[in-house]
Amino acid sequence: MSEHDSREEVCPDCQAGPHNMDARIITARKDELTGEYCTIVTWHTNDCPQYAVDQVLLEDSVRRAKEQEAWAQEALPAAFDRLRRAATAVREDSAAGPFAAALVALVAQQAEDTGRFVPPHRWAEILDQYFPASGEEPR
Repeated sequence: MSEHDSREEVCPDCQAGPHNMDARIITARKDELTGEYCTIVTWHTNDCPQYAVDQVLLEDSVRRAKEQEAWAQEALPAAFDRLRRAATAVREDSAAGPFAAALVALVAQQAEDTGRFVPPHRWAEILDQYFPASGEEPR
């Protein structure tokens, strides 16, 4: 693992630095030249226009994320119900049968706890159940 790369920037709007700052913003960014991630420390004064814009954008992002989460909490159960109904129309012995069953199982795993993502090992277990490797029995 490489040494942590931290850089400091002086705000072009307020010219704040460690000696005259009111706020410090730390962001992570990928260096385009090296491909490595680094942190950027930018200093601001309270009346800095760029700092005000950053705060407005941050608050707007938080608001939109909360709205999207509230919508998803209502929409996912309804969409999952539609998926289950559609999947029951697919015959299990048809070519699409395992695909429909695997999709329902994967979505069910996610729907159980929308506060996290289904980890890769669960994806592998579910997909192995419906699509075992050649010569292996389904789990």
